Amino acid sequence: MKRPLISEYNEYYHRYVTNVQAGDVIECMQSNLESYINLLSKPNLDLDYKYGPDKWTVRECIIHLCDSDKIFAYRALRISRGDETPLTGFEQDPYIESNDFSHLSAEDLIAIIKTTLNSTMTMFRLMRLEDTEKIGFASNSLVSVRALAYMSAGHAIHHLNLFKDRYGLEL
Repeated sequence: MKRPLISEYNEYYHRYVTNVQAGDVIECMQSNLESYINLLSKPNLDLDYKYGPDKWTVRECIIHLCDSDKIFAYRALRISRGDETPLTGFEQDPYIESNDFSHLSAEDLIAIIKTTLNSTMTMFRLMRLEDTEKIGFASNSLVSVRALAYMSAGHAIHHLNLFKDRYGLEL
């Protein structure tokens, strides 16, 4: 799947799309998954650590990543199938703030992220090229299916970088 043109997505997502370096976006997603599994497999990982008072914990960030991935995938599925219904945006904060995830262990988070990212990768891997080039409307902007694939992969990289730079975690 080719890299999307900047005209295929809202400029807000450019920071995610450009996180994906040259190569196959599905391979990037697989690499991201392996990085997250390695991170969550570290002994003594403090899932409740957050780097600031109004920031999310490690656990909450993983849930946020999976929620966002599911939303990107849902949008891609609908657009790829020819659904022309404009799709609403979503506010990420209530997804975390309105819920308690403290009961989830590192093993639970690994299961959730494996299921989520493997499903996303399979969906994109099995799409026809012409379906990845379809364009729909989400969050008040035009967006292509392939842009959603790159957004998903790039968003995961964004959070890996945050875990390294802000949370001080070894990846």
